[in-house]
Amino acid sequence: MLKVIEDEGVIKRCQRQFVRSLQQLSDVKLPVKLGHPGASFTVRVSWSEQMGIWFCSRRVGDSRYWNVFGVEKPGGSSALPITCEINFPLRGGIDRKMGGALAADGRGRIFVVHRGKIGGGKRGVGKSLFEEHYRGAWATMEDGGVETDVVLVGMLKSPRFPQQVGQFVRKIGYIKRHADPLSSAQLTIFDETSPKEEFMGRGIDTAPPDPAFQCDYGLVIKDLSVLLALRGCRVGNDDSRDLFVVDDHGRVKLLFQLSTDPSTFSLHAGIAELLLQSSDLPERPTLVLILPVSPDEDVTRKLKKLDINVIAFEWEGTRAIFPGLDVLLSVCR
Repeated sequence: MLKVIEDEGVIKRCQRQFVRSLQQLSDVKLPVKLGHPGASFTVRVSWSEQMGIWFCSRRVGDSRYWNVFGVEKPGGSSALPITCEINFPLRGGIDRKMGGALAADGRGRIFVVHRGKIGGGKRGVGKSLFEEHYRGAWATMEDGGVETDVVLVGMLKSPRFPQQVGQFVRKIGYIKRHADPLSSAQLTIFDETSPKEEFMGRGIDTAPPDPAFQCDYGLVIKDLSVLLALRGCRVGNDDSRDLFVVDDHGRVKLLFQLSTDPSTFSLHAGIAELLLQSSDLPERPTLVLILPVSPDEDVTRKLKKLDINVIAFEWEGTRAIFPGLDVLLSVCR
């Protein structure tokens, strides 16, 4: 289980690393107004074209490190809306009024987490909306004698940490844009064939066994969807299926499920998801399990009996690649 970090010195060092990591992908710094009409102030924000977000970080008095993010590209004279904040207490200790926190696992790895406290001035925007509709990486954190379900924003020393943060911010942006109202019917977009980043992950009731692997979950799915689209596939996903490919008649022909964790638990969960999510389709599609490592011969044999194909992904810098994908597509066409 993760444990919240309370040490003032550790938080200070992590804050510096947090900002340095995000600045790596920053293209330009721009003066903007933050807030809303009648209550705005001017700051300089860093915009990243690659991530599609801006961020601003500053120390606020003796209370907190203020890290704010937005998805609207800076420009114009109107106040720029804030999408979310990932703040850390300046003087250490625990401050549950803040959405952001730093947490460590048993191996000493440090994660940026979020308690789900989001605002924005719109009716219905808050923690309950967040918990009901956020799809991503979840974990349980020991929060000063209290166990709290938190979102894993990213692993601080991961080479993909900026991308992990960017995806978190964009998902919050989606939730806020659809908050009035955000219904289950709106979230179920099975008839659309454009992959939705906001669905790339799992719900709150499936806490991952290894948070480091789970932080990359949405990134791997997104990279796979891009590759499939480049190969002429019509791709999509919804709030229960990781990724699928449909034919010209809208029938699901390939169904993908990702297991980012190489544990047996994660493998079995991935298999079960594939079988369950394909069971209500009119025709059984080609089932594809995406794994971080190739399974051993015994597991491969069992998967073959279940008609489940396996592709092991690899990392090429910060991008996931999928050796064997083209061979699978050629067989399925």
